[in-house]
Amino acid sequence: MSGPKHTNQREVSRRRWLRRLAALGGAGALAAAGAFSQRPQVVVLPNAAEASRGSARPPIVSRDEWGALPVDHSARNEGGHYDSEGNPWGWYTYAGDLRDSYQTLIVHHSAVYKGDGRATLLEIQRLHREDRGWADVGYHYMLDVDGAIYAGRDLRARGAHTAGRNTGSAGVCLLGDFQFRAPPPAQWGALIALGRWLVAELALTHIAAHSQFNESTVCPGGRVLGQLPALAEWLGVGYGADGYVPAAPGL
Repeated sequence: MSGPKHTNQREVSRRRWLRRLAALGGAGALAAAGAFSQRPQVVVLPNAAEASRGSARPPIVSRDEWGALPVDHSARNEGGHYDSEGNPWGWYTYAGDLRDSYQTLIVHHSAVYKGDGRATLLEIQRLHREDRGWADVGYHYMLDVDGAIYAGRDLRARGAHTAGRNTGSAGVCLLGDFQFRAPPPAQWGALIALGRWLVAELALTHIAAHSQFNESTVCPGGRVLGQLPALAEWLGVGYGADGYVPAAPGL
């Protein structure tokens, strides 16, 4: 995604600041989170190349560390492995360069919180496996209120988080209900840091809310939805569902 061809002095200064922010890692992300709470509209749109400089992988809590159950390939709604004719709803694994498979980062909220991040993760995985019949938790990453980032599905595996839009989209879930309450700064900081890394790692072109693909839900909540356009600008990507183009198999 190309950036503006012409810049003024203010834009140049902001872009230099963004590069310094990227170099600061988690601390810089927390500072940016504070800026989001005070300045919901960000004017400058850095291009993807600039936003990705210094985009190191943030610390991520592994599945083993939070006690995730293994993938269940006998699941009733996502059982076995994908076959275009015999099992189109099966577990699908991306091959080759993931940058050729992903386009959009889709943001969710869990709507429930058990008072503890790991307890909430286990409950989400249980609901997805037992109630919805999926092989695993549907999200690729989950972000706790304290800023911890938890691994969900491997990025090689298609998610199960947005009906009809799972192929080619990475699903990130903020733990909690944010319809009327904003995520705390640490959680915003985690979303900024993770988003910056995923944009660079997967060559993402857009960020969108779950509700932009499914009008029957308010996910990820009004207090998150209102900040996503600004986050897209900070990451140097487009905003909304229009950028979604599913890769094969197109489910």
